[in-house]
Order: sequence, then structure tokens, then C-alpha cells
Amino acid sequence: MRLTHTSILVLAGQSAAAVLSKVANSTSQEQSFANLTVALVRSAPANWPMPLFNKNWSNVTFDINKTVELGVGHIAEAASSGANLVVFPELWFPGYPKGIDEAWIAKHSEDYYNNSLEVGSEHWKRLLAAAKDSHVYVALAFSEKTAQSIYMGQALISPYGELLHLRHKLRPSGIERSLWSDGSVDGLKLSLLLTHLACRHFHPTMTFNMQVQREDVHIAAFPYMPDYKGSQALYWESVEVNEAAARTYAVNSGAYTLFASVGYSSIMDGTGVTVAKIEASVPFDQTPILYASINTTAFSDTSYDVNSEQSWAALEQMKTGFPYYVPKVPGKFFDQKTIVIENLVAWGGAYLESNGTTSEPMPGSTS
Repeated sequence: MRLTHTSILVLAGQSAAAVLSKVANSTSQEQSFANLTVALVRSAPANWPMPLFNKNWSNVTFDINKTVELGVGHIAEAASSGANLVVFPELWFPGYPKGIDEAWIAKHSEDYYNNSLEVGSEHWKRLLAAAKDSHVYVALAFSEKTAQSIYMGQALISPYGELLHLRHKLRPSGIERSLWSDGSVDGLKLSLLLTHLACRHFHPTMTFNMQVQREDVHIAAFPYMPDYKGSQALYWESVEVNEAAARTYAVNSGAYTLFASVGYSSIMDGTGVTVAKIEASVPFDQTPILYASINTTAFSDTSYDVNSEQSWAALEQMKTGFPYYVPKVPGKFFDQKTIVIENLVAWGGAYLESNGTTSEPMPGSTS
């Protein structure tokens, strides 16, 4: 099929209907390309401690101003190299807090909140303008600031500088859930021919519903990644574990999978075969972006397949085969959790004052 700005919206089915209407009414140009050239940013955001596994944040502050400046530069550079889609790693704006733990949250949560990206802000408008000026799709990955909380956000911006899709990570992983609030299942929808997932690709609650929608390109945004056999990496930081999860996703979905992270990055086709990669050891100033060209003529015109392993029948079969002895009750783990930053900062003050001996748990409400 010939890929156009309109036709890729149609691939999303009903989930993109509102977007399609908006774009049709606000743009008259049509972008067409038989090959989609993707650009994965793999250099570090501003003020991010280096080398890759340096987790010392002493005397380091986040800087959303400089990071947006860098991001705008990467978008322009990628476009000048022929890219149609520019992808940023997880939480690239303002940067993923390597080494996050209770002590880090107590000391840095206020600074991190203040430097998170707010939708509609001047920083936000500048990134949308960069997409429009370069006429490229941009997949942003950022800490989204709201009035009282932050979320692990991802957004897809059109070549006309319009927001096509915005989602939050359904459940932040591990200690992340003590800083960022939970998203909702509403974000697990196809946008254009694309879907996003931040970091974790292990959980069916986050993968199944997107694979049902027969995406053609999947953005797998991870925060940072070492090379294979990286001796400093914990298991959840290792490329061995994380790229394996992304590769399995590619096979199950049949989608080109863009494994974007600071450091090691790769691109896999729908059979899980790597078509492009770059090692973390390659200097960022030498190669800040990984490129690959994807032939779009074989993309599907359908948005679901009732005979697929990812379908309603498959879901019903899993429910039918659910072990009888396991209680069919909801666990508290799945309650949507909201973190109020003001309360977290207050807790952090008490934590620091007591040198980490406070008996007060980190705050978090369940709604």
C-alpha cells in the first residue's frame, strides 16, 4: 500500500477516528512515502551523568531548557538525514533517574517535578514546532507534569505539529511507582500504524491489547541500555533481558520494533530479526542517532484478525483455562495509584532530616 498521512491514520481503526477528522480539517498537504525512515535518538539528555552507569547525582540538577534544546536539534538533524519518524528513549525529557531509590526520591523529587514536561507549555510548543518545521513524526518520551503529579508519558506528534496520541505508562515498574502515578488502559490504543510501550514488555496487561490491533510499527522506548555482557548492569538493566522481551514482542505482533534507549539501540523486523543496531560503546558525539529504512508497501490494511493468537477468542480461551484453584479476585496491586508530589516532597524533607531513619512510608494514595 502507499503510505500517506491519511492512510496510516485509517490503519488505526476507530481509535484514530477523532484524530483523522482533526487532521483532515486542519491540513491540506498529503505526505507519501513507500519507505519509512526511522531515527532513534540514543544520545544522553542534558546534565545526565556519564558514563552510562554513573549513578552519582551529587551536585547534578535536571535542565528541561537544555534538554528541549538538544531534542529540537536532534529532530532537525534527523530530518536533514531523511528521517520521517524521530523516536526518543523513555523519559528522555528531562532524563531517566538512574539509580533511583528512596534516598534519591527524597533528595531530587522536587527538582525532577519542576523539570518535567508540561503539555501545552512553552517547552511543549517548541517541540511541536520542531516537528512541524522539519515535517516529521516525532515520538516523544517524557515525564509529564500535571498540577499535582507526574506520569511516564509518551506522545506522537504529526509532521504538522499536532498531537496525535498521548498515553501514560499503565503501571510504573518497581520503585518508579513511588514517584510517577499510574496511567490508564485508555492509553493502550493504536495511534496511526504505531503503538508505544515504555520499557517493560513482559506483562500481557500491557502488550496483548496492542498486539490485537495489528500494529505495523512498535516503539519500544527504554531509558538506557549497555552493550551485551555489560558487567555493571543489573538484570533489569541488561540488554540481554530487555532486547529479548522486545524481540518476542516483535514476533508476537509481527511489527517492526524500534528498541530506543540511551546507549545501545536496535531495530527489529516483524520476525524478530535485527535489521539495524548500534553499540552503547559508540560515542554519542560520533553517532547520536540510529537510522533505518522500513518498506511500508507490505503493511497491512486491517486493524484486527479474529483468527490471530492475539484476539478475543484467545482472551476467552485464557479465561476458560484459568486455574480453578486460583481465587478470581482483584488484588490491590492493580488499584490505580496516584502520587501527589507535594506530599512526596514533604516526606522527602523528613527523610533527609532524619538521615533516612523516618518511620513514615513514602506517600501514595489509591483511587
